[in-house]
Parts: sequence; structure tokens; C-alpha cells
Amino acid sequence: MSRGQPYSIMADMKPIGSHSNFKWSCSLWLRRASLRVLMGSLIGCFAVSGSLAGQTPFALTPDVDRIIRSGLDHMYHLDLQAADRQFDELVRRFPDHPIGYMYKAELVWWQALRDKNNKKLQDRFDEYTDKAIDAGNALIKKSPGDFHGHLYLASAYGNRTRFKVTVTKSYFGAMRSGMKGNDQNQQACALRPNYVDCLIGIGAYNYFAGSLPAVIKPFAWMLGARGDREQGLKQLELAAAKGEYGQTEAKIVLLGVYYNEKRFDDYHRLLTALIDQYPSNHVFYMWLADFFINQQKLDEGIQYFSNLIKKGHSQGIKISLDYANREKSRLEEKRGTSQSMGSSPALKQAVS
Repeated sequence: MSRGQPYSIMADMKPIGSHSNFKWSCSLWLRRASLRVLMGSLIGCFAVSGSLAGQTPFALTPDVDRIIRSGLDHMYHLDLQAADRQFDELVRRFPDHPIGYMYKAELVWWQALRDKNNKKLQDRFDEYTDKAIDAGNALIKKSPGDFHGHLYLASAYGNRTRFKVTVTKSYFGAMRSGMKGNDQNQQACALRPNYVDCLIGIGAYNYFAGSLPAVIKPFAWMLGARGDREQGLKQLELAAAKGEYGQTEAKIVLLGVYYNEKRFDDYHRLLTALIDQYPSNHVFYMWLADFFINQQKLDEGIQYFSNLIKKGHSQGIKISLDYANREKSRLEEKRGTSQSMGSSPALKQAVS
């Protein structure tokens, strides 16, 4: 067949000169035609596989479990680039699921804790959170009984709630996000009542909605925000002890609860345990230094960070030396200022 000539099935058949030639020609044509059909089918299969690759349904396989745990471990150590690579892999595998976007938004929250006025970080957080919420809503609209769809949609709303409380200080916005997250958590819990990680969002909502100041409570009730403080505390402590992926997350929420409850010994115990577990997380250093300052335990704080720095040098523990020294210096500065202003409790309180 000449170049450019359209294909004809007759081009593959020899001239018919005899019955045997006819049978041979038909057989050859059938073999070639079958090969073309087979190749076409294979190409079609690959094309379909490629087109659906972006829509692989989420499944918690051992490999996905490894990616999640690795990403979380890097995140809590504040190795954010390594964590981001893991969460990017979740986005690549499950672009229509909220899980990857939700975790990427949480990484931005950790960054924003040290740079709360950074508008670019706020915009990036909103971008990933919006993607997580849009993906989650689309997923549960298509599959209302999708447990992980509800769970990670709830986590996306939980991220937004936490960001509004700790970074932008938008408390009514936080309450609205918290209510939406609680609704999704309740639906996830109804699908798997024994899944402990559901209790992180439910417990946080119960505690903080049940602990609102009297001046805010009437407005919260008008919006439908109702909680149970004691139950919320128990739920968070259970999640911190027995959660699957959310133990550390529950402990971080519990820090706020213990401080609000004035359970300062529990706050100190839990936060120092988190530093032991994630010694390179300098956000934990900042929280602990703030605690020592607010409790006017400057000497104890200076001694703590001195010991932490020694561990980093002598025991090879991977700590953030620059940040540990920074927090130690901050405590020493506070102590020096306090001493120079005398022993008046009022003046010391004003400095702190």
C-alpha cells in the first residue's frame, strides 16, 4: 500500500486464484484484523485507565497508611517540606478527595503560627481549605455514605476553625466553621461509631461550645451552637490516648483545654511530653516559654531550655537550637526586666 493511501481491508488479501488461496487469504486477513482489534482494545484500555487515574477512589491501603503517617510525623517535627511531599502524593493519587488538600492546609497553619500577619500564608491556607471543602462536598453529594469523605471534610472545617481562632482571631467565623465541622463529624461517627478519631472534632466542639463566656452564649444558642464541656474533655482525652492518626492532634487541642481549665500541671506535663516526642518542633518551644512567662516561672523555664540545648549538643537529639536559644534568651530578658523593676507583683505582671 502506497504512503497516504487509505487503508482497505482488501489490501491485505491476495488475488483469489484458487480455493486454497482464498482460504489462506481469508485466514491471513482475519489474523491481521484480529491483531488490529486487540491492539485497539489495549490502547482503549490504557486511554480509559489514564482518564480515570485522577478519579481513583480513596482506599486506606497499607501504602496510603504509610504516606499519611510519614507526612504527619514530618509535620509534627516541623519538617514541613518533607511533609508536603507526602501530602502532595495524596493529592496526586486522590485529586478529587479532601484528604491531601486538608493536610496541606494544616502545614500552612503551622507556618502561620510564627508569622500571623503574613497575608500570603492566609491566602494559601484558604486556597487549600477551599479545595478540601469543595472536594469533600462533591464527594458526599455523590456518595452520602462515604465515611472518609465526611471525616476529612470535617477536618477541613476544623482546620478553618483553628486558623480563625489562633491566627486571624475571627471568633464568630470560627464558631460557624466549627458547627459545620461538627455536623460532618457526627455523620462520620454515625457511619463508624467506634472510630475514635471522630472524637477529636466532636470533643473539641463539645468542650468549647460548652465553655463559651456568658456574654457570647446567647448568640451561640441562637446559631444552634450547643456543647457539653465535661463530655468534650473526656472525648478529647480518649482520642489522645487511643486515636488512630489523631493522637497528637487531640493532644494539641487538649493543651488549650487544660490551660482554659487552669490545669497548669497537666498543660506543662503534656507540652513537655510533646517536645520529647517532637524535639525539633519550635512552635512547642514558643508555647512552653509563654507558659513559663505567664506563670512567672522564669528560672524554671531558663533551666528547662538550658537542659534542652545540652541534650541537643551531647546526646545528638535533633532539636531546633536557634529557636531553643531564642526562647531561653526571651526568658532571660524577662527575668532581667523583672528584677530591674523591683519585686512589685503589679510591675512584674505588667512586664509579663
